[in-house]
Amino acid sequence: MIRELAANVSGYPGLLLFCAVSGILLPLPEDVSLIYAGVKVQTGHFQWAPTLLVTIVGVGLRDVFAYLIGRSLGSWLLERGWVRRLAGGPRIDRAQALIARRGPSAVLVGRFLIGFRASVFIAAGAMGVPFRSFLLWDGLGLLVAVPATVGLGYLFGAPIADLVFWVLQRAQLAVGVGVVLLVCWLLWQAWSGRERPVEGE
Repeated sequence: MIRELAANVSGYPGLLLFCAVSGILLPLPEDVSLIYAGVKVQTGHFQWAPTLLVTIVGVGLRDVFAYLIGRSLGSWLLERGWVRRLAGGPRIDRAQALIARRGPSAVLVGRFLIGFRASVFIAAGAMGVPFRSFLLWDGLGLLVAVPATVGLGYLFGAPIADLVFWVLQRAQLAVGVGVVLLVCWLLWQAWSGRERPVEGE
């Protein structure tokens, strides 16, 4: 599924959209779209300059979107139980602690933490990091991280893309098994609660 999705990305507009939704609307790390872009440069389908421009803008838009979610909904979002379960309570706590300890520069640190970026960006918005400071620190990170990741795709080509797809496919399987187990556990809890006699009866 992941490979087919990447293969269907068409041209620079498609690459821009792929980068902008990865990690937020699409449950894939942005690194997948960037490595894919590097492979496309290697095979001659994309050119370096527009590819770097499109990927930086696309990932930057995704980061700003995450920040604005936190800015708009604030601590209300981070304190919702269902959000904490979905995003991982400890991950949110670590993101908030990072912002509290480092201030706006935590955005730069978060940019290099795979699987942790969105939490940091949302926490930055929720905790009142100024938008200009967010853009500054995130922009610095983008100028380093995006070309480096695209470069990996360019240097190693299809083999590294195949490795990423292989890992993600197994991760999808693990997530699927985890969801099934969670649903079974919730059903068991609901059934046990219904069977448990009420005190005083």
